[in-house]
Amino acid sequence: MRIIVTDFGAKPDGVSFSTEAIQKAIDICFENGGGVVVIPAGIYLSRPIRLKSNVTLYLEEGAVIKATNNIEDYYQIGYYHNEWGEVTSFLYAMNEKDIAVEGKGTIDLSGSSFMDFSRAFNQFEELSQLDKEQFEETECKPICRPNQPIFFYNCENISLSGVSIIDSPCWTVCIHSSKYIKVHNIRIMNNLRVPNSDGIHLCSCENVILTDSFFTCGDDCVAISGITNWDKPCENIIVSNCIMQTRSAAVRMGHLDSKVKNVVVSNLIILNSNRGIAIFANGKNGYVKSVTISNVIMTTKIFAGTWWGKGEPIVIVSPEDGNFIEDISISNVKAYSENGILIYGKDNNIRNISLKNIDIYLSFGKNRPLFGKRIDILPSQCSPFPDYMNKIPWIFAKDVFSLKLQDINYGYNLQSLKTDFDIEGIFQNVNNSFFSSIRKVAT
Repeated sequence: MRIIVTDFGAKPDGVSFSTEAIQKAIDICFENGGGVVVIPAGIYLSRPIRLKSNVTLYLEEGAVIKATNNIEDYYQIGYYHNEWGEVTSFLYAMNEKDIAVEGKGTIDLSGSSFMDFSRAFNQFEELSQLDKEQFEETECKPICRPNQPIFFYNCENISLSGVSIIDSPCWTVCIHSSKYIKVHNIRIMNNLRVPNSDGIHLCSCENVILTDSFFTCGDDCVAISGITNWDKPCENIIVSNCIMQTRSAAVRMGHLDSKVKNVVVSNLIILNSNRGIAIFANGKNGYVKSVTISNVIMTTKIFAGTWWGKGEPIVIVSPEDGNFIEDISISNVKAYSENGILIYGKDNNIRNISLKNIDIYLSFGKNRPLFGKRIDILPSQCSPFPDYMNKIPWIFAKDVFSLKLQDINYGYNLQSLKTDFDIEGIFQNVNNSFFSSIRKVAT
Protein backbone atom coordinates (compact mmCIF):
# COMPACT_ATOMS: atom_id res chain seq x y z
CA MET A 1 0.00 0.00 0.00
CA ARG A 2 1.21 3.48 -0.88
CA ILE A 3 -0.49 6.51 0.69
CA ILE A 4 0.22 10.19 0.03
CA VAL A 5 -0.49 12.42 3.01
CA THR A 6 -1.83 15.29 0.90
CA ASP A 7 -4.72 12.99 -0.11
CA PHE A 8 -5.78 13.11 3.55
CA GLY A 9 -5.59 16.89 3.81
CA ALA A 10 -1.97 17.56 4.76
CA LYS A 11 -1.00 21.07 3.71
CA PRO A 12 2.61 21.77 2.60
CA ASP A 13 2.44 25.45 3.55
CA GLY A 14 4.50 25.37 6.77
CA VAL A 15 1.69 27.14 8.64
CA SER A 16 -1.25 24.74 8.84
CA PHE A 17 -0.92 21.72 11.13
CA SER A 18 -0.85 18.43 9.21
CA THR A 19 -0.71 16.16 12.25
CA GLU A 20 -4.11 14.53 11.82
CA ALA A 21 -3.56 13.85 8.12
CA ILE A 22 -0.12 12.29 8.64
CA GLN A 23 -1.28 10.18 11.60
CA LYS A 24 -4.39 9.03 9.74
CA ALA A 25 -2.26 7.94 6.77
CA ILE A 26 0.04 5.94 9.08
CA ASP A 27 -2.92 4.35 10.91
CA ILE A 28 -4.70 3.30 7.71
CA CYS A 29 -1.48 1.90 6.27
CA PHE A 30 -0.90 -0.09 9.47
CA GLU A 31 -4.49 -1.37 9.61
CA ASN A 32 -4.18 -2.67 6.04
CA GLY A 33 -1.03 -4.69 6.66
CA GLY A 34 1.59 -2.00 6.07
CA GLY A 35 3.17 -0.06 3.24
CA VAL A 36 4.59 3.36 2.50
CA VAL A 37 3.32 6.75 3.67
CA VAL A 38 4.69 9.43 1.35
CA ILE A 39 5.45 13.02 2.35
CA PRO A 40 5.68 15.05 -0.90
CA ALA A 41 7.76 18.21 -1.31
CA GLY A 42 6.72 21.09 0.93
CA ILE A 43 6.80 22.04 4.61
CA TYR A 44 4.42 20.15 6.89
CA LEU A 45 3.99 21.57 10.38
CA SER A 46 3.07 18.89 12.87
CA ARG A 47 2.49 17.95 16.48
CA PRO A 48 3.78 14.54 17.73
CA ILE A 49 3.29 11.51 15.47
CA ARG A 50 3.27 7.82 16.44
CA LEU A 51 4.94 5.40 14.03
CA LYS A 52 3.57 1.87 13.65
CA SER A 53 4.60 -1.60 12.54
CA ASN A 54 5.19 -2.41 8.87
CA VAL A 55 4.97 1.26 7.88
CA THR A 56 7.68 3.24 6.07
CA LEU A 57 7.51 7.01 6.39
CA TYR A 58 9.07 8.23 3.14
CA LEU A 59 10.10 11.87 2.72
CA GLU A 60 10.48 12.87 -0.90
CA GLU A 61 13.18 15.30 -1.95
CA GLY A 62 12.16 18.79 -0.81
CA ALA A 63 9.83 17.47 1.89
CA VAL A 64 10.18 18.88 5.41
CA ILE A 65 8.30 17.66 8.46
CA LYS A 66 8.62 20.52 10.95
CA ALA A 67 8.01 19.85 14.63
CA THR A 68 5.86 22.28 16.56
CA ASN A 69 7.82 24.77 18.64
CA ASN A 70 5.09 24.99 21.29
CA ILE A 71 6.08 22.85 24.28
CA GLU A 72 2.40 22.57 25.25
CA ASP A 73 1.81 20.52 22.08
CA TYR A 74 3.99 17.72 23.46
CA TYR A 75 2.63 15.05 25.78
CA GLN A 76 4.00 12.22 27.87
CA ILE A 77 4.10 9.14 25.65
CA GLY A 78 4.02 6.61 28.50
CA TYR A 79 7.69 5.77 28.98
CA TYR A 80 9.78 6.76 32.01
CA HIS A 81 13.45 7.40 31.27
CA ASN A 82 16.12 6.87 33.96
CA GLU A 83 17.77 10.19 33.10
CA TRP A 84 15.02 12.35 31.62
CA GLY A 85 11.92 11.17 33.46
CA GLU A 86 8.65 11.12 31.53
CA VAL A 87 9.46 11.06 27.83
CA THR A 88 8.14 13.65 25.38
CA SER A 89 8.77 13.05 21.68
CA PHE A 90 7.94 14.24 18.19
CA LEU A 91 8.23 10.96 16.25
CA TYR A 92 8.00 7.80 18.35
CA ALA A 93 7.29 4.08 18.34
CA MET A 94 6.95 1.57 21.16
CA ASN A 95 6.63 -2.21 20.85
CA GLU A 96 6.57 -2.14 17.06
CA LYS A 97 8.29 -4.08 14.25
CA ASP A 98 9.52 -3.34 10.75
CA ILE A 99 9.56 0.47 10.95
CA ALA A 100 11.40 2.72 8.52
CA VAL A 101 11.99 6.44 8.07
CA GLU A 102 13.54 6.94 4.67
CA GLY A 103 13.87 9.27 1.70
CA LYS A 104 15.64 12.48 0.73
CA GLY A 105 13.69 14.94 2.84
CA THR A 106 14.24 16.62 6.21
CA ILE A 107 12.89 16.33 9.74
CA ASP A 108 13.21 19.74 11.42
CA LEU A 109 12.91 19.38 15.21
CA SER A 110 12.71 23.15 15.89
CA GLY A 111 15.23 22.85 18.71
CA SER A 112 16.44 26.47 18.64
CA SER A 113 12.97 27.57 19.72
CA PHE A 114 13.56 25.93 23.09
CA MET A 115 16.92 27.65 23.79
CA ASP A 116 18.15 30.93 25.20
CA PHE A 117 21.42 31.53 23.35
CA SER A 118 22.17 34.67 25.36
CA ARG A 119 22.73 32.65 28.55
CA ALA A 120 25.17 29.88 29.47
CA PHE A 121 23.71 26.56 30.65
CA ASN A 122 25.78 26.50 33.84
CA GLN A 123 27.37 29.10 36.06
CA PHE A 124 31.11 28.50 36.46
CA GLU A 125 34.00 30.48 37.87
CA GLU A 126 35.63 31.29 34.51
CA LEU A 127 32.44 32.60 32.90
CA SER A 128 33.15 36.28 33.63
CA GLN A 129 36.60 35.99 32.03
CA LEU A 130 35.41 34.82 28.61
CA ASP A 131 35.58 36.93 25.48
CA LYS A 132 32.75 36.86 22.92
CA GLU A 133 34.30 34.04 20.91
CA GLN A 134 34.72 31.90 24.01
CA PHE A 135 31.20 32.61 25.29
CA GLU A 136 29.80 31.40 21.99
CA GLU A 137 31.48 28.04 22.63
CA THR A 138 29.62 27.51 25.91
CA GLU A 139 26.44 25.47 26.33
CA CYS A 140 23.38 27.65 25.86
CA LYS A 141 20.46 27.61 28.31
CA PRO A 142 17.50 25.32 27.49
CA ILE A 143 14.10 26.68 28.44
CA CYS A 144 11.62 23.78 28.38
CA ARG A 145 12.19 21.18 25.69
CA PRO A 146 11.07 17.79 24.35
CA ASN A 147 13.61 15.32 25.73
CA GLN A 148 13.60 12.39 23.26
CA PRO A 149 12.57 13.93 19.92
CA ILE A 150 12.78 10.74 17.81
CA PHE A 151 12.22 7.75 20.08
CA PHE A 152 12.02 3.97 19.67
CA TYR A 153 11.45 1.52 22.53
CA ASN A 154 11.30 -2.28 22.34
CA CYS A 155 11.19 -2.26 18.56
CA GLU A 156 12.56 -4.75 16.06
CA ASN A 157 13.85 -4.12 12.54
CA ILE A 158 14.31 -0.35 12.47
CA SER A 159 15.65 1.36 9.34
CA LEU A 160 16.72 4.99 9.04
CA SER A 161 18.05 5.91 5.63
CA GLY A 162 18.70 8.96 3.47
CA VAL A 163 16.95 11.61 5.55
CA SER A 164 18.35 14.74 7.18
CA ILE A 165 17.45 15.51 10.79
CA ILE A 166 18.16 19.04 11.94
CA ASP A 167 18.00 21.35 14.96
CA SER A 168 17.32 18.92 17.78
CA PRO A 169 16.54 20.27 21.27
CA CYS A 170 17.94 17.19 23.06
CA TRP A 171 18.90 13.57 22.25
CA THR A 172 18.05 13.42 18.54
CA VAL A 173 17.45 9.75 17.66
CA CYS A 174 16.95 7.64 20.78
CA ILE A 175 16.72 3.86 20.38
CA HIS A 176 16.08 1.84 23.53
CA SER A 177 15.94 -1.92 24.20
CA SER A 178 15.57 -2.65 20.50
CA LYS A 179 17.26 -4.97 18.01
CA TYR A 180 18.13 -5.32 14.33
CA ILE A 181 18.75 -1.65 13.62
CA LYS A 182 20.18 -0.23 10.42
CA VAL A 183 21.13 3.43 10.02
CA HIS A 184 22.58 4.38 6.64
CA ASN A 185 23.38 7.62 4.86
CA ILE A 186 21.62 10.02 7.21
CA ARG A 187 22.60 13.54 8.23
CA ILE A 188 22.10 14.90 11.75
CA MET A 189 22.90 18.61 12.02
CA ASN A 190 22.33 20.30 15.37
CA ASN A 191 23.43 23.60 16.87
CA LEU A 192 26.78 22.97 18.55
CA ARG A 193 25.81 25.06 21.58
CA VAL A 194 22.75 22.97 22.46
CA PRO A 195 23.58 20.73 25.44
CA ASN A 196 22.56 17.05 25.35
CA SER A 197 21.91 17.17 21.59
CA ASP A 198 23.33 13.70 20.94
CA GLY A 199 23.04 12.41 17.40
CA ILE A 200 22.09 8.76 17.86
CA HIS A 201 21.88 7.26 21.34
CA LEU A 202 21.66 3.48 21.53
CA CYS A 203 20.55 2.23 24.95
CA SER A 204 20.60 -1.52 25.66
CA CYS A 205 20.25 -2.35 21.96
CA GLU A 206 21.62 -5.28 19.99
CA ASN A 207 22.62 -5.95 16.40
CA VAL A 208 23.17 -2.46 15.02
CA ILE A 209 24.84 -1.29 11.81
CA LEU A 210 25.40 2.47 11.46
CA THR A 211 27.22 3.59 8.31
CA ASP A 212 27.95 6.40 5.86
CA SER A 213 26.47 9.26 7.87
CA PHE A 214 27.24 12.86 8.87
CA PHE A 215 26.91 14.37 12.35
CA THR A 216 27.17 17.83 13.89
CA CYS A 217 26.08 17.64 17.52
CA GLY A 218 26.38 19.53 20.79
CA ASP A 219 26.74 16.20 22.57
CA ASP A 220 27.96 12.74 21.55
CA CYS A 221 27.48 11.99 17.87
CA VAL A 222 26.98 8.28 18.59
CA ALA A 223 26.45 7.12 22.19
CA ILE A 224 26.30 3.46 23.19
CA SER A 225 25.04 2.88 26.73
CA GLY A 226 22.53 1.17 28.97
CA ILE A 227 20.97 4.22 30.58
CA THR A 228 17.39 2.99 30.27
CA ASN A 229 18.11 -0.59 31.35
CA TRP A 230 21.31 -0.96 33.36
CA ASP A 231 21.09 -4.78 33.35
CA LYS A 232 20.75 -5.27 29.58
CA PRO A 233 23.99 -5.01 27.54
CA CYS A 234 24.25 -2.83 24.48
CA GLU A 235 26.02 -5.20 22.11
CA ASN A 236 26.96 -6.26 18.59
CA ILE A 237 27.36 -2.83 17.05
CA ILE A 238 29.18 -1.53 13.97
CA VAL A 239 29.85 2.20 13.39
CA SER A 240 31.67 2.92 10.15
CA ASN A 241 32.37 5.47 7.42
CA CYS A 242 31.12 8.59 9.19
CA ILE A 243 32.15 12.24 9.43
CA MET A 244 31.55 13.83 12.83
CA GLN A 245 31.78 17.12 14.72
CA THR A 246 30.83 17.50 18.37
CA ARG A 247 31.30 19.40 21.62
CA SER A 248 31.47 16.07 23.43
CA ALA A 249 32.69 12.71 22.04
CA ALA A 250 32.33 11.58 18.47
CA VAL A 251 31.76 8.01 19.67
CA ARG A 252 31.07 7.29 23.33
CA MET A 253 30.77 3.82 24.83
CA GLY A 254 29.53 3.28 28.38
CA HIS A 255 28.24 5.52 31.16
CA LEU A 256 27.80 4.73 34.85
CA ASP A 257 26.41 1.14 35.16
CA SER A 258 26.06 0.55 31.40
CA LYS A 259 27.20 -2.78 29.97
CA VAL A 260 28.68 -2.53 26.47
CA LYS A 261 30.35 -5.27 24.44
CA ASN A 262 31.25 -6.36 20.92
CA VAL A 263 31.67 -3.01 19.17
CA VAL A 264 33.55 -2.29 15.94
CA VAL A 265 34.29 1.33 14.99
CA SER A 266 36.16 2.15 11.77
CA ASN A 267 36.83 4.74 9.09
CA LEU A 268 35.90 7.97 10.86
CA ILE A 269 36.82 11.60 10.27
CA ILE A 270 36.32 13.67 13.42
CA LEU A 271 36.57 17.44 12.94
CA ASN A 272 37.09 20.27 15.43
CA SER A 273 35.60 18.29 18.30
CA ASN A 274 36.01 18.08 22.05
CA ARG A 275 36.84 14.37 22.16
CA GLY A 276 37.31 11.66 19.60
CA ILE A 277 36.69 8.25 21.20
CA ALA A 278 35.45 7.98 24.81
CA ILE A 279 35.05 4.71 26.74
CA PHE A 280 33.65 4.91 30.28
CA ALA A 281 32.65 2.52 33.08
CA ASN A 282 32.13 4.75 36.09
CA GLY A 283 29.12 3.58 38.09
CA LYS A 284 28.94 0.72 40.59
CA ASN A 285 28.99 -2.27 38.23
CA GLY A 286 29.44 -1.08 34.65
CA TYR A 287 31.72 -2.50 31.98
CA VAL A 288 32.91 -2.07 28.40
CA LYS A 289 34.66 -4.99 26.71
CA SER A 290 35.60 -6.42 23.32
CA VAL A 291 35.96 -3.23 21.28
CA THR A 292 37.95 -2.68 18.08
CA ILE A 293 38.57 0.81 16.70
CA SER A 294 40.59 1.54 13.55
CA ASN A 295 41.30 4.06 10.82
CA VAL A 296 40.42 7.39 12.43
CA ILE A 297 41.59 10.91 11.57
CA MET A 298 40.67 13.57 14.11
CA THR A 299 41.20 17.10 15.36
CA THR A 300 40.23 17.74 19.00
CA LYS A 301 40.42 20.88 21.11
CA ILE A 302 39.44 22.36 24.46
CA PHE A 303 36.19 24.35 24.33
CA ALA A 304 35.11 27.03 26.78
CA GLY A 305 32.30 26.04 29.11
CA THR A 306 31.41 23.02 31.20
CA TRP A 307 31.49 20.41 28.43
CA TRP A 308 32.75 17.01 29.56
CA GLY A 309 36.20 16.48 28.10
CA LYS A 310 39.26 18.60 27.43
CA GLY A 311 40.41 17.95 23.88
CA GLU A 312 41.55 14.32 24.33
CA PRO A 313 41.60 12.16 21.19
CA ILE A 314 41.13 8.90 23.12
CA VAL A 315 39.72 8.52 26.64
CA ILE A 316 39.38 5.20 28.53
CA VAL A 317 38.16 5.82 32.08
CA SER A 318 37.00 3.61 34.95
CA PRO A 319 37.80 5.45 38.21
CA GLU A 320 35.26 3.82 40.56
CA ASP A 321 35.13 0.47 42.37
CA GLY A 322 33.08 -2.34 40.83
CA ASN A 323 33.58 -1.45 37.15
CA PHE A 324 35.98 -2.63 34.47
CA ILE A 325 37.10 -2.02 30.89
CA GLU A 326 38.94 -4.75 28.99
CA ASP A 327 40.00 -6.01 25.58
CA ILE A 328 40.14 -2.69 23.73
CA SER A 329 42.14 -2.48 20.49
CA ILE A 330 42.75 0.90 18.81
CA SER A 331 44.87 1.22 15.66
CA ASN A 332 45.69 3.48 12.74
CA VAL A 333 44.79 6.82 14.32
CA LYS A 334 46.08 10.24 13.34
CA ALA A 335 45.21 12.90 15.92
CA TYR A 336 45.83 16.65 16.05
CA SER A 337 44.85 17.49 19.62
CA GLU A 338 45.06 19.97 22.49
CA ASN A 339 45.41 17.17 25.02
CA GLY A 340 46.81 13.66 25.07
CA ILE A 341 45.39 10.18 25.38
CA LEU A 342 43.85 9.53 28.81
CA ILE A 343 43.61 6.03 30.32
CA TYR A 344 42.51 6.32 33.94
CA GLY A 345 41.55 3.31 36.03
CA LYS A 346 41.43 2.17 39.61
CA ASP A 347 43.23 -0.89 41.03
CA ASN A 348 44.10 -2.09 37.51
CA ASN A 349 40.45 -2.41 36.47
CA ILE A 350 41.40 -1.36 32.92
CA ARG A 351 42.92 -4.43 31.28
CA ASN A 352 44.33 -5.57 27.97
CA ILE A 353 44.47 -2.28 26.07
CA SER A 354 46.29 -2.13 22.74
CA LEU A 355 47.21 1.11 20.93
CA LYS A 356 49.01 0.55 17.64
CA ASN A 357 50.11 2.87 14.84
CA ILE A 358 49.04 6.10 16.54
CA ASP A 359 50.26 9.55 15.44
CA ILE A 360 49.46 12.34 17.88
CA TYR A 361 50.47 15.98 17.40
CA LEU A 362 49.78 18.35 20.29
CA SER A 363 48.84 22.04 20.39
CA PHE A 364 48.66 24.62 23.15
CA GLY A 365 45.23 26.15 22.57
CA LYS A 366 43.57 29.39 23.60
CA ASN A 367 41.32 27.75 26.21
CA ARG A 368 44.01 25.76 28.01
CA PRO A 369 44.87 28.46 30.62
CA LEU A 370 41.25 28.56 31.88
CA PHE A 371 40.05 25.01 31.23
CA GLY A 372 43.13 22.75 31.26
CA LYS A 373 43.64 22.67 35.02
CA ARG A 374 42.17 19.23 35.71
CA ILE A 375 42.25 15.67 34.45
CA ASP A 376 38.68 15.45 33.19
CA ILE A 377 36.98 12.21 34.27
CA LEU A 378 33.51 13.68 34.79
CA PRO A 379 31.05 12.79 36.19
CA SER A 380 33.58 11.35 38.67
CA GLN A 381 35.64 13.77 40.73
CA CYS A 382 38.42 15.34 38.65
CA SER A 383 42.01 15.48 39.85
CA PRO A 384 44.06 18.66 39.38
CA PHE A 385 46.93 18.67 36.89
CA PRO A 386 49.27 21.31 38.42
CA ASP A 387 51.68 21.55 35.48
CA TYR A 388 48.98 22.16 32.85
CA MET A 389 50.66 25.33 31.53
CA ASN A 390 54.05 23.74 30.96
CA LYS A 391 53.37 20.14 30.05
CA ILE A 392 50.92 18.25 27.84
CA PRO A 393 51.30 14.47 28.22
CA TRP A 394 50.90 12.62 24.95
CA ILE A 395 49.49 9.88 27.19
CA PHE A 396 48.46 9.80 30.84
CA ALA A 397 47.92 6.20 31.94
CA LYS A 398 46.97 5.26 35.49
CA ASP A 399 46.04 1.88 37.02
CA VAL A 400 46.20 -0.20 33.84
CA PHE A 401 47.07 -3.88 33.56
CA SER A 402 48.49 -5.11 30.25
CA LEU A 403 48.93 -1.95 28.17
CA LYS A 404 50.47 -2.51 24.75
CA LEU A 405 51.85 0.52 22.86
CA GLN A 406 53.30 -0.08 19.40
CA ASP A 407 54.41 2.29 16.66
CA ILE A 408 53.52 5.56 18.37
CA ASN A 409 54.67 8.91 16.99
CA TYR A 410 54.13 12.04 19.06
CA GLY A 411 55.23 15.66 18.80
CA TYR A 412 54.20 19.27 18.36
CA ASN A 413 51.47 20.36 15.99
CA LEU A 414 52.98 23.01 13.72
CA GLN A 415 49.74 25.03 14.09
CA SER A 416 50.15 25.36 17.87
CA LEU A 417 50.01 28.84 19.40
CA LYS A 418 53.29 27.99 21.14
CA THR A 419 55.68 25.07 21.40
CA ASP A 420 57.54 25.86 24.60
CA PHE A 421 55.72 23.17 26.57
CA ASP A 422 57.01 19.69 27.38
CA ILE A 423 55.55 16.55 25.83
CA GLU A 424 56.04 13.24 27.57
CA GLY A 425 54.18 10.11 28.63
CA ILE A 426 53.04 9.78 32.24
CA PHE A 427 52.51 6.28 33.65
CA GLN A 428 51.26 5.48 37.15
CA ASN A 429 50.75 1.90 38.36
CA VAL A 430 50.85 0.47 34.84
CA ASN A 431 51.69 -3.24 35.03
CA ASN A 432 52.51 -6.14 32.71
CA SER A 433 52.92 -3.82 29.73
CA PHE A 434 54.71 -3.87 26.37
CA PHE A 435 56.05 -0.76 24.63
CA SER A 436 57.64 -0.82 21.17
CA SER A 437 58.71 1.88 18.68
CA ILE A 438 57.56 4.97 20.56
CA ARG A 439 59.13 8.03 18.99
CA LYS A 440 59.09 11.77 19.57
CA VAL A 441 58.93 13.38 16.16
CA ALA A 442 61.08 16.48 15.66
CA THR A 443 59.48 19.57 14.10
